[in-house]
Amino acid sequence: MKRAITYILLTGLLFSCFGMHAQQKKKMSTLEFGLFLGGANYMGELTKGIVPPLKNTGPALGMLTRFELNPYWSFKASAIYGRISGSDKDYPSDAYRERRNLSFRSGVFDVSTHLEWNIRGYQSTRSTNAWSPYLFGGLAVFKYNPKTQFNYDASLSYHSLYPELASQDGDWIELQPLGTEGQETKQFNDRKYYSLTQVAIPFGFGIKAQLSANWAIGFEMGFRKTFTDYIDDVSKDYVNNQTVRSTHGPLAGALRDRAGEVGQPLFDDGDVNGAGEARGNDKTKDWYTLTGITITYRINGVNDKCFQF
Repeated sequence: MKRAITYILLTGLLFSCFGMHAQQKKKMSTLEFGLFLGGANYMGELTKGIVPPLKNTGPALGMLTRFELNPYWSFKASAIYGRISGSDKDYPSDAYRERRNLSFRSGVFDVSTHLEWNIRGYQSTRSTNAWSPYLFGGLAVFKYNPKTQFNYDASLSYHSLYPELASQDGDWIELQPLGTEGQETKQFNDRKYYSLTQVAIPFGFGIKAQLSANWAIGFEMGFRKTFTDYIDDVSKDYVNNQTVRSTHGPLAGALRDRAGEVGQPLFDDGDVNGAGEARGNDKTKDWYTLTGITITYRINGVNDKCFQF
């Protein structure tokens, strides 16, 4: 990861030097600081398509800094916190999702670096290039922690076997320690707890424009391609209740298969879906998006020449 960040930085510096050499004159560079205000969404097993339900859009707030390398290239770093969620209940016409009945929510803390390409050229120090659409790509590290709300129902045969779970009715439960797909059990010792800190590839598009000599506003839509399928705690297949419950306790058994909560008949061991049946699709990875407006304030500086290597 450090090598990737170093590569991005060196690439930006080379483009900066190239642009300055072509101009053969002193250039005013700018450093901007600002805020990101917008929304966060997730795409995975608990959504459909690339447009999730509007009610699952969570708030996103962050800070950013941008350095204008030359009119066509900028380097940006940001730190953004957002809330994402997904639920099978959002798709009542889908019989499989209605039966599965899984849901989650999570905070996402995203730290990223981007190289921006200003398509028409952009110079925040000149009125002739006061706006431009742009494309960007880079590297991100994010932290997440999926949770779900446990709803105890004494009328359910499985819940009634464990009256101690009644005290957790309505609680938001962290899912990763429960090993809902058999993680860290003797039967599935190849399945380890997934890491709550992951790497992603951010890319997207935006547009920015000057409001005054020092202030600028922009709009940006950024996609995060991740390398995990567990942002929502759903990926592989069902593991039988006894395997999960004996290692992680009755709450883990209750949350690994929630079909009984929507009227599906339970077997004696607490299962509705048989072991090995699909719970998710591990052939695809989860995504999330950060979309919003940026408001930045620039600090001027003069850059006479490139770094000497």
